[in-house]
Amino acid sequence: MKIRYNWRYTFIASIFTLVGLGILAQMVRIQVTVDAQGLPVTNNMGQWEKAASRRGLILDRNGHLLAGNKTVYAVDIHFDALDGSDMTGDPKELADHAVSIFEIENEYLLQQLRQEKGPPKRTITIERFASGEQVRAFIDAVRVWHGEELEEEDEETAEQEGELGGGEIDIVDCSLIPLVSCTPHLARSYPEGSLASNMIGFVRRDEKRGHLGVEGKYDTSLFGNDRTLWALWDPHKADQAPDPDHGANVILTIDSVLQADVEEILDAAVEQTKSQAGTVIVMHPETGDILAMASSPRADISHYWEEEYKDIIYNTDNIFNYAIKAYEPGSVVKVLTMAAAIDAGVVEPDTEFLDKGKIEIGGVTIRNWNEAAWGPQTMKTCMQHSLNVCLVWVAKQLESEQFYSYFQDFGFGQLTGIELAGEVPGSVKNHLSPEYTRSELGTNAFGQGIEITSIQMVKAISAVANEGEMVAPRIISSIVDEGYEYKPPRTVVGHPISADTARTMTEMLKESLIEESSAALVPGYSLAGKTGTAEIFIKNKGYISELTNASFVGWGPTDDPKFIVYVWLHKPSTSIWGSEVAAPVFRKVVMNLVNHMGIAPDAVRQSQLDE
Repeated sequence: MKIRYNWRYTFIASIFTLVGLGILAQMVRIQVTVDAQGLPVTNNMGQWEKAASRRGLILDRNGHLLAGNKTVYAVDIHFDALDGSDMTGDPKELADHAVSIFEIENEYLLQQLRQEKGPPKRTITIERFASGEQVRAFIDAVRVWHGEELEEEDEETAEQEGELGGGEIDIVDCSLIPLVSCTPHLARSYPEGSLASNMIGFVRRDEKRGHLGVEGKYDTSLFGNDRTLWALWDPHKADQAPDPDHGANVILTIDSVLQADVEEILDAAVEQTKSQAGTVIVMHPETGDILAMASSPRADISHYWEEEYKDIIYNTDNIFNYAIKAYEPGSVVKVLTMAAAIDAGVVEPDTEFLDKGKIEIGGVTIRNWNEAAWGPQTMKTCMQHSLNVCLVWVAKQLESEQFYSYFQDFGFGQLTGIELAGEVPGSVKNHLSPEYTRSELGTNAFGQGIEITSIQMVKAISAVANEGEMVAPRIISSIVDEGYEYKPPRTVVGHPISADTARTMTEMLKESLIEESSAALVPGYSLAGKTGTAEIFIKNKGYISELTNASFVGWGPTDDPKFIVYVWLHKPSTSIWGSEVAAPVFRKVVMNLVNHMGIAPDAVRQSQLDE
């Protein structure tokens, strides 16, 4: 028996035919009656979106965060929204809450909020950099002002501040309070406050631009570019959504723990000696890595805008970091004068000299620091007793052309290239300068009449500590950007003296410290070094011995140097002598260094080599 299904096939075919006819009819209608330009284009459907970027991080050599980003808020109060709303509180009371919670000090804003008739009926921005804690406190105050009863909120949520180095935004929801709006954005944060602030610099909140230090020098690398792109709604094209262009991360060569220790030692020394300022630099002589660079006074860069830091940041001498400020260093320069003379072959360590207490050069008479005649000396004892007269005689053996050629090779009068904004080249005249006089050959020989920076001196001394090889000091360990890491190479910038000369100078200065029982010595460790006491020139008064720059430069262990330490105290009051105020600071820093770096005493290291 034959089964009939024809009516079912006919029904299904009819349905498909009707759907097809409907589609055709709609196509005809669109073509004939609808303006096609008004229709959305599927491929282009989307919206403009802004991808907020973050400024690159600054970290120490061990990854410790020194400069990051945190979430802050621009907070507006819509006083105009009070009209017609069910909020019946006094606007003046609301304004008082804002002043108290956001610690408003701006006079114009205070006048607006505290007018006798109340705040103007408009939207007022009361704070552009409010913390999450402040915003939450203000929201609670608004709710209480409105008559609400607050419930105990989750303690963990209340303590969130968005202090995230990477800058992930921690959102505080203001939408439930129509009277208040808060817009989150990222701002620079410095979790360690004043630690290494002289190197880091800071970012102005109103400009988002780096100033001074690494922030200023590497502003274009650290700066993140916000991107605004058309984000498609098509989920299949989500990969075309805008990605933020974050700034590069900068890793410094400093060790934040060592930096903190050195800063503590320097601060104590400045206070104890009643100095006006000071600096301590610690550098590895072989690599040029700056392990610590302390400067005093320092600013807390997380509150750089406060009045107490104005003189540090905006002083008339434009000094933010004393390590890159030029000054007359005094007798520490004798190390390089003697090194040049020995390298040139005009003297040897045992060369004899009769010190008569004064010497004439270019019509000027120069005397020793104590104005005494020291009698028969050698070059070694000249350095040990820091005799000006002897060093002037040494410079005369070199003569001007050779003397200043060595100083140029040591890098005086030139930028070191340290990655810090604000470095100055100093000032060193030579025999070709129009205003040069021959007497300056004598004064320059013992560090008077020239201006150099502490970082220049460390760079020059690296040639003595590193067997004649002078390295460029560096503060950047690496730069990381979009998954790529760039490591600046160790840079040898010259060989101003031979390896033999370097070893000879190190041995001379090692023995000098021992012979004079220097306050710089650390038991168990062989060290070489030299003090410096430079009178400060006062305009219209000349050099006044009551005002000095007291310095000490040293390195060690002498058989395998792992550090150079430079100390400078500006205008100490308890004593004018580098041997009394700067040398003890060197000793404290070295005692901390050998422990921190795990450098064993000489005897232990020697026994390990003998095994």
